[in-house]
Amino acid sequence: MMDYGAILTSVRDSINRSGSEKLSEKEDKREVEVILKALIRKSLLRLELDSYDKEYLEKLEQRLYDDMAGFGCITKYISDDSVEEINCNSWDNIYIVRNGSVENLDVHFLTPGQCGDITRRMVRRGGQIIDGTMPICDSYIDKGVRISAMAPPVIEESKGAAFSIRRQRLLKLTKEDMVQNGVALGEQLDLMIMCINHGVSVGIAGSTGSGKTSDINFLLNRVDPNKRIYAIEDTRELDLDPLGGKRQIVYTKTRDGGSDKFNITADKLLRTALRFHPDIIVPAEMRGAEAMTAQEAGRTGHTIVTGFHADNAIDAYTRIMTMCKMSGTDLTEETLMKNIVRAYPIMCYKAQLPDGSRKCMQLIEAVDFVNGEIKYNQIYRFVISSMKYDENGKAIISGYHKRMGHISNKLALRLLENGALPEEIRRFAGENWSSEEAYG
Repeated sequence: MMDYGAILTSVRDSINRSGSEKLSEKEDKREVEVILKALIRKSLLRLELDSYDKEYLEKLEQRLYDDMAGFGCITKYISDDSVEEINCNSWDNIYIVRNGSVENLDVHFLTPGQCGDITRRMVRRGGQIIDGTMPICDSYIDKGVRISAMAPPVIEESKGAAFSIRRQRLLKLTKEDMVQNGVALGEQLDLMIMCINHGVSVGIAGSTGSGKTSDINFLLNRVDPNKRIYAIEDTRELDLDPLGGKRQIVYTKTRDGGSDKFNITADKLLRTALRFHPDIIVPAEMRGAEAMTAQEAGRTGHTIVTGFHADNAIDAYTRIMTMCKMSGTDLTEETLMKNIVRAYPIMCYKAQLPDGSRKCMQLIEAVDFVNGEIKYNQIYRFVISSMKYDENGKAIISGYHKRMGHISNKLALRLLENGALPEEIRRFAGENWSSEEAYG
């Protein structure tokens, strides 16, 4: 039986000699696929593989196509919506994450060289380059599919490349879906939507894969459709237009241009946003100095909805402060933290539990920063009632969402002044709150 590597080399050389012009003339992706598969089929006929059965030849043709135009052995996993992550540690060591479970693939790239070639092909889809001079890269393969990759000399030449591909699964969830799936209480979601609708910024903190972007997408699709939204992302993931083009939405993306002169940073897009008169600014995932501009906007009449990495709702404020310091600000920590608390009164902490479920673990209102501590009202939390392990040693967690407290009179007044209905505010305010006595 002819070695697959030899077949791939022979077919590729044959097409390069006789069919590359036909491919270069076509721009339509589907046309290119049809022509390339026809050329592969023709090249296989020349190899006189008569002893192979039809099923094997069909699989061989698809595998050759995946290696030459797709992404090799991982092509089908990239297009599989059930796969959340693809992690390549080296050319012959690849794992996927599906439904929260890790699976070791029994397939791998042919050589370290092929692994490197396909990694370069994947990052080029997002307009990025990875090579010896720029061996670390963040890019995207398709809408909602991110890739972070490393190439030699950062990793050993013998490994080919290392990468992590993450699929952002923005399911079209309804409020009923969110409640039924145990993500949060319906009233919890109502509070965040009311805040965003009436000028109160909301932060969603959590780890990678906790569902921050999905929650932002859910919340923004339920705010007043007349609100003008300005979104900032590294790769296009948000889908904020269920009305089919009738909403005022500006989608923007950062760009790594290889130098400060040509880079389009999240901070630059945030500053540009202020000139577009948006009602809601959405830095979908804050990572650095843009946090300083965001909190300034949040304190000066703009509603900010953002996600970022943090371990709990309280530490989220410290995390924002750390990012703000990346801007080079000379504000004291006390002044900076007071500003951040004013900018983001509502903070939600989201987590993916060991059983794969995603929960809003905490929802708090930060009210002040005094003597080095954040003063806050805990409004909701997820209470873990029991934990057991299945036959594979996977933790199965049971629990429930619980109302813990209420929003402050100060926040209730702010919502009232921004047009929220008193009866809606009353659902979340203190027992004795009334709109008539709000200024008392």
